[in-house]
Amino acid sequence: MIPRPILLVLLSCTSLQLGTAIATTAFVEAGPLGAVWLRGLVGAALMAIWIRPDPRKLTRVQVTALLPYALALTVMFACIYLALDEIPLGVVSAILMLGPLTVSALGSHSRIDLGFVGLAAIGVMMLTLSQGTTGPMSVTGILLALVAAGAFATYIYTGKRVGKEFDGLGGLAIALVITTVLLAPVGLAYGRPGMWSPEVLVAIGAAGVLATVIPYSLEMVALKNLSAATFGLLLALEPAIAAVMGFVIRDEQLAPIQLVGIAIVVIASAGSLGPRGWTRRIGAYNRALMSHPAVAALANIPLFSGLSARDLQSIASVAEERDAQPGDVLIQQGAGGGEFFIVAAGEVAIDVNGDEVRRLGPGDHLGEIALVFGGKRTATATASVPTHLYVLGEASFAKVLKAHPRIEDKILTSVSERMRYR
Repeated sequence: MIPRPILLVLLSCTSLQLGTAIATTAFVEAGPLGAVWLRGLVGAALMAIWIRPDPRKLTRVQVTALLPYALALTVMFACIYLALDEIPLGVVSAILMLGPLTVSALGSHSRIDLGFVGLAAIGVMMLTLSQGTTGPMSVTGILLALVAAGAFATYIYTGKRVGKEFDGLGGLAIALVITTVLLAPVGLAYGRPGMWSPEVLVAIGAAGVLATVIPYSLEMVALKNLSAATFGLLLALEPAIAAVMGFVIRDEQLAPIQLVGIAIVVIASAGSLGPRGWTRRIGAYNRALMSHPAVAALANIPLFSGLSARDLQSIASVAEERDAQPGDVLIQQGAGGGEFFIVAAGEVAIDVNGDEVRRLGPGDHLGEIALVFGGKRTATATASVPTHLYVLGEASFAKVLKAHPRIEDKILTSVSERMRYR
């Protein structure tokens, strides 16, 4: 039987791709640019209602951070929908995965990560050169999907500054509003007369709920008991899910060679974004280092995936071991603090405004958001049972980020990965 958190993430991915497929059914009446603008309008409204950002409090620094971020988001949305008018949903979703894969590889400088990008590129090349059931792939559609992947990578990078200037998802909510404004001229100019028909509005509204409200709700529940590495592994399945949704909703039949290409991209994405502990256990020297308890504990942390055993040993050498008893508060919401915690054994309860939202166990971590982005702690963390921890101070954590900038990219990628179509 599939564990409940995994099932929820799979349902979330399915809902997202289903919503996108339904939105494409409005292309005949609304056109892709008309549909993407209406879809963006619905998504921005839903996010604004949920997050409730206050644009009146924006500073000049925040505005300058938001504009390139929103521009990347605008290009990504527009190119995704224009590409979907030319090529199947599964193909677009597979090509789009090149964005986070490239960010991960460039940040880590790891041969393994670069190898996964190369593997994904082979899969994309197979999709590009293949003959589909209806003929060759549209060159225009492939190019648009590649531009969307590039915009996705840019969106992740520009998100660094937005993450540092805003608390929570407030910056994203405002960026979606800006994106809707930027898309309005082309949406209205190139949208077709039928975009205002009741059928189109119902389809776009359904797409907004399926691709925004439902995925976010399911993921918020699932992530209470699911590691980021497992989450990344499940997200890697989205091109396959997209291919199924394209077939069910749009009757997009893919040739065997295209299915193989999508499978290659899924494998590359799973290898790069999913658990990576196996890469550190190759060779006698690495196995010796991995026998050290602190190194082994760090190897289970998703933020440290892709680091060598030697790198993990250098981090372990500056990590402090600490024991917490039930009721001990590790992090207080609204307070400052400069420590990054790794749970080696035991359990930690995470509370937001007095309500428990998640429990962390061995291999989980906490405290990195405030250390990377700055600001106050966004939740309270309390030991539920006797808990053994590895702790990195602010100075040590800063040195880790400086030596391995891909860790910061990993944080941003994990957030951005869930925002592709929403």
